[in-house]
Amino acid sequence: IGLILITVLICVGPRNSSEIVMAQKQIWSGIPLFPVLVMFL
Repeated sequence: IGLILITVLICVGPRNSSEIVMAQKQIWSGIPLFPVLVMFL
């Protein structure tokens, strides 16, 4: 699970959780990171 979270943080950029949420207003992170989403589920 840690590797999955690190992958999301690298792709999104900011380390602040509120900035990650704001970044998802343009495009949900599950779409470009679909393989990671499948591994998480």
